[in-house]
Amino acid sequence: MTNMTRISAYLMCVAAALMMACQGNGNKAAGDANGNADSLAADSASICGPRIEFDTAIFNFGRILQGEQVSTVFKFTNTGDANLIINRVETSCGCTVPEYDRQPVAPGGKGVIRVRFDSDGKEGTQYKTIKVTTNCKDNIFDLVLTGEVEVR
Repeated sequence: MTNMTRISAYLMCVAAALMMACQGNGNKAAGDANGNADSLAADSASICGPRIEFDTAIFNFGRILQGEQVSTVFKFTNTGDANLIINRVETSCGCTVPEYDRQPVAPGGKGVIRVRFDSDGKEGTQYKTIKVTTNCKDNIFDLVLTGEVEVR
């Protein structure tokens, strides 16, 4: 098994764990798809406060040449019943720069966190974390940026 295969398998496990932690039991999505209002009402009644759900928690930029920059957008939805506030976004390296709107996101509203990675001086497998601190009950969420930097 190659290193990239091992890393990909590990990242898929991390993504699955993050998505399960963020999405709870998943009944709401099934209720939406089936149009089951009773299921949605029961799920909504159990939500108290803001709740953030990311479309994806991992972005793999693949292979790039050293010195190139890549960027991505992590999209999220406030699935709670109160305004969501992103208090802070921190990265594991100065080569990774986040941008986000500091305005509250209303229940049902959507937002994004933009992330730019500069591979200057980097080489090999990269694994950068983006820690998002919110006003949610479980207030810290980790996003991941990964890929391979090849030397010219």
